[in-house]
Amino acid sequence: MHIIYYNIVSGEQKTMLINFRFNNFKSFYGENQLSLQSVNVNELQEINTFFVDESLFNKDEPNELLKSVIIFGANASGKSNVIKGLQYMYNAIQVSAAPQFYVIKANDPFAFYEDSYEKESLYEVEIIQNNTYYKYGFTILQGKIKEEWLFRKKERLTQVFKRHDNKIDITGNANVQNLINVPDTVLFLSIGLNYNLSISEYIKDVLQWFGSILIVFENNANSLDIYTTENEKYKKQALEILQKADIGIRNMTVVKDKVADLRDLNAVLALNMRMQTNPNMYGQLKQENENMYNIDLDTKFDVYNSKNKKVGERNVMLYKDKGFHSEGTTRLLCYLGWILAALDKGRVIFIDEIDSKLHFLVADYLIKMFNSIDKNTNNAQLICTAHNVMLMDEDLRRDQIYFTSKNKYGVSELVSLADFKGVRKNDLFSKKYLAGFYSDLPNMNKQV
Repeated sequence: MHIIYYNIVSGEQKTMLINFRFNNFKSFYGENQLSLQSVNVNELQEINTFFVDESLFNKDEPNELLKSVIIFGANASGKSNVIKGLQYMYNAIQVSAAPQFYVIKANDPFAFYEDSYEKESLYEVEIIQNNTYYKYGFTILQGKIKEEWLFRKKERLTQVFKRHDNKIDITGNANVQNLINVPDTVLFLSIGLNYNLSISEYIKDVLQWFGSILIVFENNANSLDIYTTENEKYKKQALEILQKADIGIRNMTVVKDKVADLRDLNAVLALNMRMQTNPNMYGQLKQENENMYNIDLDTKFDVYNSKNKKVGERNVMLYKDKGFHSEGTTRLLCYLGWILAALDKGRVIFIDEIDSKLHFLVADYLIKMFNSIDKNTNNAQLICTAHNVMLMDEDLRRDQIYFTSKNKYGVSELVSLADFKGVRKNDLFSKKYLAGFYSDLPNMNKQV
């Protein structure tokens, strides 16, 4: 499970996603939008939505945001690419100023139209950070930044900066903006804090928003260490959920072993050799200062005799004893701590295939933690993809359900169930979806 690892910042909830727009990225060619802004639907309003300062929106816009959105779609329909688009935007902001990463040149436009490389790729978010509305975005054309913009709103929308190629217009900083030369492969947002500008506060807000989001994919990276933070609060909460799921784990301890001093070249080479020789030797590797640590999870089970009387305990390592735990249990342990931290701190979390290898009831429980009054007191937001269509019928609003589909030319499209006419709130969404009412699905019976 690949997890982009961020520090969870303490404090009251001030981080929210409103909209994410993108085009010409991977399987998406035209412009698509993922919106967490509610439509005019009254169902499940108190549980699944929350209200924000109405002055941040236009008078004709709802100031109500969704706590969760689930994207459904067939294999290879593009649902994971929606989250990957936001992930690419994050990576571009974080490392575009580091030339060795070539992140802007690595932009991945649609592959199956001959003119896609001649068309700009768009990435834009509308967010709320520190009670201020921001609209930030950029376009990339042939491996170079073409446009970049940042607007903010408190009662009225104002430009913070706007860029075209290498020319930049910085509000309130006309005397210094001509002295700033931004390379065509570097986002101004990435380097803006290096200058003593009056807009630094707004740049910092947007950077903090991106620094607080959490993006989870199914590969392997740091996630277990979260159970040691906050006085092990997330560990205790996770154990309660594991017991509800009858997984059998009674306790768990994070085990952290130093495996290399990164200042010692021979130690680093030896670590690389061990990883190549036996890739299953380590759990999760995490760098802290000059050291590299291996992180594993020691799980504890009760042992009984033939009369079902407890006689002892058995310890099982999550990674070292690979094969004992199911893949679903391993996956759940790897991201449950981050879900609990997001709920606790009111952050935005993206999870690809939240139901992968998990029982329906467990996946449904995780989603309902966000669509809750008592468990989501800080209005955290969950954006996830899923395959199990039964989740559609579990107390979700129409504007919380999205579909991806791909046409015969390989072009993906993202649509909301709320965009369809004639859909009633008491419809069995899963049945209509499988019948092809909302999205094109593979016909496994057709002749090829």
